[in-house]
Order: sequence, then C-alpha cells, then structure tokens
Amino acid sequence: MEHFFPTIHLFGIKGLELNVTVALMSLIASVFVALISLAAVRRLEMRRPGKMQNFLEMLVDFIRGLAKDTIGTKHAEAWVPLGLTLFIWMFIANQMGLIGNLRFAIEHPSLGISAEQLAEAGGHGEVSLWMSPTADISVAMAMGIAMVLLSHFVGLQKPGSYFKHWVTPLWMFPIHLIEELPKFLTLGLRLFGNIFAGEVLVGVIIGIPLAFGWVGGSVIGGIPMFIWLGYSILVGTIQAFVFTVLTLVYVGQKIPHDNH
Repeated sequence: MEHFFPTIHLFGIKGLELNVTVALMSLIASVFVALISLAAVRRLEMRRPGKMQNFLEMLVDFIRGLAKDTIGTKHAEAWVPLGLTLFIWMFIANQMGLIGNLRFAIEHPSLGISAEQLAEAGGHGEVSLWMSPTADISVAMAMGIAMVLLSHFVGLQKPGSYFKHWVTPLWMFPIHLIEELPKFLTLGLRLFGNIFAGEVLVGVIIGIPLAFGWVGGSVIGGIPMFIWLGYSILVGTIQAFVFTVLTLVYVGQKIPHDNH
C-alpha cells in the first residue's frame, strides 16, 4: 500500500511543498530538547545536584571533550552548545520512529494528496502522521549541508588563511576540492540511510507474520522486534554521535591551525 504524507503546496509553485509530518516531527523533537534542558537547569544545585542535572553535566563534559579533541582547547568551549544541541536533537529525532507509527487510510483527495497520486496507488493509500524526521532525506541532507557550509563560514572568518589552504601548493587544489565535495553528500546520506532503513525493517518485522496469517503472529514478530528495537536505539545513538563528531571535525579543519 502506498504511503503518503500530508502536504502543503507553498505559493502555488509546483514542486515546492512542505511535508507537514516531517515539519511537525522536527518541531516536536525541538520541544523535547527544550524540555530536557529546562528540566536539567530548573533546580541547579552545587552541593546536591539532582539526577537530571548530573546527567546533563556528564553529557556537557562528554561534548566538551569531543570539542577539545576535534577543534582544539582554545576554541572548544565556543562550540560545546552547538555540539550538545546537535547530539540531543539527533538522538531524540532518530528514535521517534521507533516510538510509534500513526497512519490512517485515505481513499479521496485530501491533505495535499491529489487524485492523480491516489490513482497511481490504486485508488487508496495510507497517510503517515508520525516518523523520525531524520528518516526523511530532505531533513538529513539539509542538516548535513548546513553543517558543512557552517564549517566553511568559520574558515572565511580568516579569508587569507582559508584560501591559502586551498592553493598551497597550487597542484593540491583539485585534491582539496575532491576531498571537500563528498562531505555535502555523505554527512546527510549516512544519517538518512541508517534511520530510514531501521524504520522500514520495523514495518517488515511487524508485517510478515500478519501477512502470512500465522497464528500467534504478534508473538512470532515480537521476539525479533524486541531485538531490532534495541539495535535501532543503538544505531540512532551512534548516528547522533557520528553526526556531532563529524560536524566538530569539519569546523576544526577550517579554523586556521595557528589559532588552535
């Protein structure tokens, strides 16, 4: 069955659309980050910190250590907020598709789904209302490209050193270019591929026993599902870590070496 997402067509321009589910899931992930942060700092205590405060302080120290290793001690502190926000947001966003999968059947054009799209799907389909925003290639690629562009913006704060790196020596310019271009693709594609694959396999594991009408299908599917959910949580955590580390690495590469 074809899966659709509620869509808003922007400014009446064909091809310029807003995926409502992805936008809403991104917003919800951001709200969770804000709530976690507020809960951690609501009652700050120096002598008897609470469990939430201890956890967040431990996470801050962890990100600070990553920043020192990738950017350098001199500039690390300035990038801890970005690294911390990225890691928490990514972790939450990557796990959202494992929490639930809300869908409802659709047989008539609505929610931005055209009659032509329904006809191609055989006259009916399902609209998805819940997913991991990072399982959408637009979100994953936009974040990847944004982080790479941020690293170049950091380098351009010292334009002399930035452009000198590209052409010193001159014959290295094509190599630097080849080295840089894949960053715009791999950062987002790695994230999208891992999270999307996890959500697809969750659906497959649930659907196989039901599709064959196996007695006790929920039990048969439940065992591998439990194992896969645990693995997917691990994968989502690793992807949040990798994305954060690579962002800090790319930023560190663009800061002039004499400023580290």
